[in-house]
Amino acid sequence: MKFLPERWPRERGTIQDDFDLMLRRQGWYLVQHRPITTDPRVIHFPSEVHAAHPTLLYEAFGETTFRKLLRHIFYHRQGTLNELRSICSGEQKLSKYLDFMQEQLLVELEGETWRKGEYYKAINNIGSTLEWYIAEWFRTWLQVPARHGVTIKGVADGGDLDVVAFVDGIRVMVECKSGSPSQISETDVQLFFRRAADFNPEIAVLLIDTESRIDQQIDIFNRLRSGGDPLKPQDAGKNLYWGARHIYVTNTKPGIGESLSAILRLYYSKIRHISFWR
Repeated sequence: MKFLPERWPRERGTIQDDFDLMLRRQGWYLVQHRPITTDPRVIHFPSEVHAAHPTLLYEAFGETTFRKLLRHIFYHRQGTLNELRSICSGEQKLSKYLDFMQEQLLVELEGETWRKGEYYKAINNIGSTLEWYIAEWFRTWLQVPARHGVTIKGVADGGDLDVVAFVDGIRVMVECKSGSPSQISETDVQLFFRRAADFNPEIAVLLIDTESRIDQQIDIFNRLRSGGDPLKPQDAGKNLYWGARHIYVTNTKPGIGESLSAILRLYYSKIRHISFWR
């Protein structure tokens, strides 16, 4: 029988960042949030690897090609070498990623087919790991309170928000979509609007984890939204859209961190502009 390390590292002590308190002070009741390091829906490396290299998963998951390969293998439970070559151009780069995944028990090789590792058999997609990664970006890069899988009383669809963070007291909500933009339905868009309206953060983000253009998804937004103030592109590459007062929609072509930073720059530039003309 193959030796498998401890399934999950122990949850470290609760982070004292006043996340719960900040929600209460703004009138919201936190029902729960997902554990930071022991969420069974999130990919975590073996405890001995995490102890030696605590940022290993964070650094790897931040690379777009790594996420694409992982998404394909975990969703389909396997991937042939030719399928993976179509995702990652360059044999050397692909070999590097697959060797790394194999070392961390993410995948196993059977002939020319890479299969999802037994260690992670209960995880069938990378959606929750994407949520964790974004919350971790807020915690590590900005050093602000953030959680993933947040359930809040009084918000649409059971109050389940992918990521909530506080940046200088400003409430930020991020909803994550992993996979093809074409899979985003009108129902998905309507629910995002409802959650953004109910929770009413200063910044409500729909982050679509793709390098493809998102024009068609923006068309859905603007068709479903009544009234003026449509979502409009805010950069030449049409990677970031803003409108409806506090709605931001972006893809991850520049990188997840870069996309989130661009949203913060845009928000603060709008605030400064409004303050200047008052």
